[in-house]
Amino acid sequence: MRRTRRAGALLSILLPLAAASFAGAPARAAEPAEVHASAGRFNVLNRDPLPEAGWEVSFAPRRFHWLPRCPRCPRWLRWPPELAPAVGGRATSDGALYAYAGFRFDVPLGGAWRFTPQWATGLYYYPPGGHSLGGLVEFRSGVELSRRIGSGGRVGLLFYHLSNAGFYERNPGSESLVLTYTARP
Repeated sequence: MRRTRRAGALLSILLPLAAASFAGAPARAAEPAEVHASAGRFNVLNRDPLPEAGWEVSFAPRRFHWLPRCPRCPRWLRWPPELAPAVGGRATSDGALYAYAGFRFDVPLGGAWRFTPQWATGLYYYPPGGHSLGGLVEFRSGVELSRRIGSGGRVGLLFYHLSNAGFYERNPGSESLVLTYTARP
């Protein structure tokens, strides 16, 4: 049973990376990568929230042609979506670290606003006495609402959940609420 869980955890880490590698050509090759910086609160829904800071780099979106098509979907919801591979990390004030790889996709809301669902798989480390999430492999899923400012920046609010999805016996999970700033290099 443990060997199966470990194999599943390893597969869940490697799958997003492999999918990004074999996804094909970028949907908009001329579009540069984005750099995201964030600061906010980790474990925000519990009694002991901690300050956290993070960074992320997202790459040009890629179209996954093997996803089913939706010809009747509204124009604002393109399906299949153009998924942007992303890598990043974050740290909390108690010394916990999380490094991840995953995907995000943008849903334009009109004007300067956009809604961005995102998910990732990563590795979580916490020091002795730090906030344990039950295991080494953790999954992150979240949504961001952002607004364009200036000629290439965005400011937004990101809410995400971090947990091991039941891979380990203990799965306390946590939620974070962070302010984000995005820039195109």
